[in-house]
Amino acid sequence: MTEKTSALIGNQNCGKTTLFNALTGANQYVGNWPGVTVDQVIGKISKRDWDVVDLPGLYSLSPYSAEEIVSRNFLLSDDYDVIVNVVDATHLERSLSLTLEILPMGRPVVVALNMTDLLKDEGISIDAKALSAELGVPVIPVSASSGKGLDELQNAIAAAKDVVSASKIYPENICELLNSVGSMLGSGKNQAERTFIATSLLQQDKVYLQEYRGSEKLLAEVAKGRAMIEREYNTDAEAYFPQARYAFIDKAISKVSSRDEKKASSLSHRIDNIVTNKWLALPIFALVIYAIYYLAVTTVGTAATDYANDVIFGEYATDGATALLETAEAPEWLSSLVIDGIIGGVGAVLGFVPQMIVLFFLLSIVEQCGYMTRVAFVLDRIFRHFGLSGRSFIPILIATGCGVPALMSTKSIDNINEQRITLITTTFLPCSAKLPIMTMIFMSFFPDNAWIAPAVYFMGIFSIAITGIILKKSSAFHEDVSPFVMELPDYHMPKALNVFRTTYERCKAFVIKAGTIIFATVVVLWFLANFNFTPDGFSMVDVNESMLAAFGSAIAFIFVPLGFGTWQASVAVITGLLAKENVVGTMAVLLGLGDEVAEDDAGLLSAMQDVFPVTVAALAFLAFNLWSVPCVAALGAMKRQFGSGKWFGFSVTYMLAYAYCLALIIYQLGGLITGTVPFGVFTVVAIIVLCAVLYLLFRHERTRASSLQIASRNV
Repeated sequence: MTEKTSALIGNQNCGKTTLFNALTGANQYVGNWPGVTVDQVIGKISKRDWDVVDLPGLYSLSPYSAEEIVSRNFLLSDDYDVIVNVVDATHLERSLSLTLEILPMGRPVVVALNMTDLLKDEGISIDAKALSAELGVPVIPVSASSGKGLDELQNAIAAAKDVVSASKIYPENICELLNSVGSMLGSGKNQAERTFIATSLLQQDKVYLQEYRGSEKLLAEVAKGRAMIEREYNTDAEAYFPQARYAFIDKAISKVSSRDEKKASSLSHRIDNIVTNKWLALPIFALVIYAIYYLAVTTVGTAATDYANDVIFGEYATDGATALLETAEAPEWLSSLVIDGIIGGVGAVLGFVPQMIVLFFLLSIVEQCGYMTRVAFVLDRIFRHFGLSGRSFIPILIATGCGVPALMSTKSIDNINEQRITLITTTFLPCSAKLPIMTMIFMSFFPDNAWIAPAVYFMGIFSIAITGIILKKSSAFHEDVSPFVMELPDYHMPKALNVFRTTYERCKAFVIKAGTIIFATVVVLWFLANFNFTPDGFSMVDVNESMLAAFGSAIAFIFVPLGFGTWQASVAVITGLLAKENVVGTMAVLLGLGDEVAEDDAGLLSAMQDVFPVTVAALAFLAFNLWSVPCVAALGAMKRQFGSGKWFGFSVTYMLAYAYCLALIIYQLGGLITGTVPFGVFTVVAIIVLCAVLYLLFRHERTRASSLQIASRNV
């Protein structure tokens, strides 16, 4: 069969990526919020040897954001054979507007009528054959989540032919006008480009008017066409084309669809009246986050983690490896490397995987049921007070899994200042790599406090707010926040396959890192922590006399004001800059935490108190690691997104300074309040830092034009 390339296009949140995964078997991330796909992604239908290009979602071919421009430019190219237009069957009117912009291009089009499995619950019925007759192209009912209709869709793609449906949408004189203007655009353009550019010029698109400003005959023809439209249709061209499309849509829907208004979306509306309520929205969000972290960190996840640490790594792995090494009469250094280094270091990190499975499983459910989209809408009201919009919540949410894709997704934010603030603050929410650090501190100092994990999550949001307020009051970030246009999809039950797939992908990335970067790091750390030069030569020594102890002691003075000026904590902070998981691996190697955890919680607490004599010191250590710069991989993604060494340098400096100041305030002032840290010089420094932060937060800001929040939903 001849190879084909299909361009998958549709509105945001219409199920495009789910359909892409179903057709290709790929593991693209599926989330229930706009902007998941922010670049071209290519997969292959192996049975047919076809390529499928998953394009970013858009609502119109007159794009405003970077990802919409990607889709528009690809559709105007000759790099594909068939357009597969994914249409949300539960929101037909909104979805068909894009369809009617695509049809006049004259390219082969197949409409995939997605989410047909939800129509009954929404009180909607659609006659796909009648809709196909109205549009003049194949309309195939599918359910991407369940796999229904995929064979029929592939058959329709194979049989797709070029279509010219403009005559059904616009009157004959408008079609002739589009052809007349398009014919004057010069050579080198295909029919799709000619039709689109002609339509754009008639609607006074500034980009194309600038491009063709020297073509007097073309602009004269455009002016003549605009005058004709105004004369014959009593409206200007900017209004005529969308009015004509929606008139066609209303007529078509009346023929092919019926809707039970009492049943349609009633459940979603009733839920939204509560979860998006002005007064209830934030408390409900807080309760949801509390429940997630309570289950993941305090109860179910902790029980599984205890089993992994105590049984799998504490008994099976350690005892088995010890017996094997003793049988083989392995030298002391090899036994130490395997038991204390590899199993103790990597095992201490992998032991937290059960918690991550529970956490990501629960987050995937609330994301894919539609709730997190409401959170973005609710937080938009708050975020825009400190230079961000609800759009920034999307990468921040992704960052709970990994900071790298989260930082890459900021490309969908077209406001440059908003994007820069988002890049700086995205990794302030704890990612999977930071979860083991949190658990290590919680198990040691707060074993019975369920509130501490959610408190860290909200401290991340609070840090984002502080940073946004401080930065937006500076001249470099002084600009209005862009409007936030967001689709609120109806609630639906998440598909088990998608939830498990998302959980698997997020955990897999963590395990792979543990098997590569962390493995290499703990081996190097073990070597540095067990060897040094002595009067008898280079040999194994006590850990406190090792090369690593010498290095840690040399830099420990930096962290003395923060309460963790021990060489072990200092080394853990430095290795954490490579990968945050290394913090736990480092502490496990240096303190033997793998054995302590396996024995009892009292042993863990004793080992940790040698490094953090007071609780506020442990909290300061946690704060510095959570809110300083992310791992090396995330820093690379951040630098690419900034595209400027100056801005990248500023962001790194800011994050390090913020984390240091926060840890200083927690230790010095928190310790003073609790009576565990005496008043001293650094207490005065902490008070000065706190006053400086308060000044930056509450200093006068010049009057700015009011911003606009736009929320869209189909009622």
